[in-house]
Amino acid sequence: MEGALNRRRVTRSFKTRGLTLHSSALEGVMSVLARENQKEAELILRAIIEACKLREGRIVTQELLANVISDLTRNAKDVNDESMQLLNAFETPRLQYDSMRKQFCLHLHGAKSLFGEANDKVDMFAQRFALIRQRILKQDIFRPKLVTADGRQASSDPRHVTHSLTTIESLLGRSGVRFMLGMLIQGIEEGQYCLEDHTAQVPLDMSDAQLLTEGILTQYCVVLVEGEMIDGILLVHRMGNPIVENRRESIQDIGLQSTDIFQSIATQIQLEDIRRQEALHGPDGMIVILSNVHLDRPYVMDKLRTLFEGFSDVNPIYVLMGNFLFNSADNKEFLAYMDELAILMEDVNVAQEGRFLFVPGPNDPGFSDVLPRPPLPKCVTRNFRQRVPHSTFGTNPCRLRYFSKELVFFRKNLTSELQRSALFRTTKNDSTPSQHAIKTVLDQGHLCPHQPAVFWQYDHALRLYPLPDAILLGESTEQYYETYAECDVINPGPCASGSAFPFVVYRPVASVEVDGSTKSDVEFSQIAE
Repeated sequence: MEGALNRRRVTRSFKTRGLTLHSSALEGVMSVLARENQKEAELILRAIIEACKLREGRIVTQELLANVISDLTRNAKDVNDESMQLLNAFETPRLQYDSMRKQFCLHLHGAKSLFGEANDKVDMFAQRFALIRQRILKQDIFRPKLVTADGRQASSDPRHVTHSLTTIESLLGRSGVRFMLGMLIQGIEEGQYCLEDHTAQVPLDMSDAQLLTEGILTQYCVVLVEGEMIDGILLVHRMGNPIVENRRESIQDIGLQSTDIFQSIATQIQLEDIRRQEALHGPDGMIVILSNVHLDRPYVMDKLRTLFEGFSDVNPIYVLMGNFLFNSADNKEFLAYMDELAILMEDVNVAQEGRFLFVPGPNDPGFSDVLPRPPLPKCVTRNFRQRVPHSTFGTNPCRLRYFSKELVFFRKNLTSELQRSALFRTTKNDSTPSQHAIKTVLDQGHLCPHQPAVFWQYDHALRLYPLPDAILLGESTEQYYETYAECDVINPGPCASGSAFPFVVYRPVASVEVDGSTKSDVEFSQIAE
């Protein structure tokens, strides 16, 4: 039975749109259309053809048709579930930059160890520097001016002044003010700091240095320096953080394939397909984020019950960040508190369908101050995993793909730590400490530019190049939301900080503009007594 449309018409419809329909695929199309009336069959056929045109190749096979029909029959929940992909730190591919060939390469696999060798530490800092250096050399201010055939500069506009970066090795025997890019490191003598690049290092005199940019400068930061050599010491006139580069510019320069750490969007066709799905179903997604969820405090458990009941009809993604206990406890006690949380979730009917992501804090069971931090141990979560099947225990940090968006979840008191480690900080009063910290982290392209306690072979999991679309940062400070270089940075605030119970509702795709671009939305909320 052919139904409303016959085989010849179906085959001709595919052919007029540049597609060749395989005989086995034709049978599949006819079986789908046989159940519909004339009007519905024509609409369905048109939708199938348009979806096939978006796929690679011009021949429609049975396998391709099955994938297309599967995509068209998914509901919004199915699409949203498939659009999310979690990437733990120890599974993150490594973006490597070859300074000699000026090429990027994404290393997907390779044996790594938590206990690296000395050359791994050298390579860690070398890659941090190389990634920032190639970024700086693309800026107009450090690009050489074009020279015409008669030797004159193509532009004499004084606004188009350019500078060249001088390597530290080339400073010897040269006088005058130079521009350098290097990493701040501590010298042999106490209180003495040096500037080091890929060629050499030089002692610094920063007694009269002025800060070029807003933000904070700490040891291990890569900085732009303006200064001159005097008696073997670099007298610093001005210094600051490197120039930032937004995500769109980075991906355009590096290429989709080398930035696809999720292995999901390697081609432009895949990206366009995901963005179409994002425009249709992205606004349905919602993430509820909480930090410092102290399960050993009764009022926190009461507020969690109220929270889960309030969102029971929406079923968002819940992201809970540590520390998960206020008082120190052994693994047996921690397991008991996780069991209590599972019972609470069962009571409010979110245990079976609810989606939960747990990000450990610095005082939770496991490794302490070394980053990236593994997930909560299975010995304290085994019962919870069985009772709450859609629970996921991530590393700190971890990344989440939501359609085309990349989100980073990180539990760290960054603002206070950067303030304590600061060698230089801006003195402007119109910016908050959190704004200075955010600018420093994004300019440096690294979540912890100040911290040496990192697993050397996994330092790439802390890098922010290209910048993500959003960083959900759990700090023990008041809530804040900042946007810098088109990257959202949100702190939900500690939910166990007092009588109020603060949390954040984040929509990565809140609305879709006429040009196809999307806008996010952040809602600060709290549950009062």
